[in-house]
Amino acid sequence: MRIRIAEEQDITEIESLYSQLFSAMAALQPDFISPAFADRAFIRKNIEETESDILIAEENGNTEGFLLIQEKKTPPYDCFIPHRYAYIMDICVDECSRGKGVGTMLLQQARAWAKERNLEYIELGVLAGNEGASRLYEKMGFSDVQKTMRCRL
Repeated sequence: MRIRIAEEQDITEIESLYSQLFSAMAALQPDFISPAFADRAFIRKNIEETESDILIAEENGNTEGFLLIQEKKTPPYDCFIPHRYAYIMDICVDECSRGKGVGTMLLQQARAWAKERNLEYIELGVLAGNEGASRLYEKMGFSDVQKTMRCRL
């Protein structure tokens, strides 16, 4: 297994994985998320921009997963201490490759990516009910820092 930076020729494989990701998210929160197709322009933009990268997990020429990571800064409010950090916007491991350490390898490479840029920490969001992802993130050293709550009207 190797982890590498995505290139334009990876867009079709990334689109396919995004379809799996959106379907899984829709299953967890069907009242708020629906299955969808990825936006090629969005993927291309994140491949081309210097503040973001898409990491690809590849085995024998097959794309096993991806992770979209972006460099961010804390909001410019007086109450916030300024920080530069990495934000993992999306991570998806192909359904056939789950449980093989692909997510762990992607997160390890994300940590290296952030360290190379002298960022202070990595942040991500996870949907309530996504127990497998939550366990992986906790195993990798992530902990709760904020909770989003919703009230139906």
